Amino acid sequence: MHDAQARVLVLDDFSAIVEELLTLMSLHGIPGMGASNLGEAVTVLERSPEISVIACDLRLDRESGLDIVSRVREHPELRTRHFEYLFITGDQMRPEMVSGTSCYMILTKPVQPQELIRMIRKLLASEAPA
Repeated sequence: MHDAQARVLVLDDFSAIVEELLTLMSLHGIPGMGASNLGEAVTVLERSPEISVIACDLRLDRESGLDIVSRVREHPELRTRHFEYLFITGDQMRPEMVSGTSCYMILTKPVQPQELIRMIRKLLASEAPA
């Protein structure tokens, strides 16, 4: 799903989840785009300068969702942009799993739809001009 005015990137290796979350966001007036892996996510970010929030599953097929942060930081163009991150996980949160993630919002599955929308709106608001 491509939206020229997308503000949120949804990254999950299950396409049905991506579509479900994009539909939920759309119903709440939040435009978004989806990706199923880190490479695709970087491509979407390169082509969508309006995206400022990345909502990402922590466990992707053979990748860690946390790696999107380093991919952005190492990218010559993306590293100049500011992104807010929201990580979603089905794992019980253990300290060793989330080491270094204290500056990111984390939701545990099953995610309540209203909580997800609230968190995304909060992250989008943090990007609003002062």
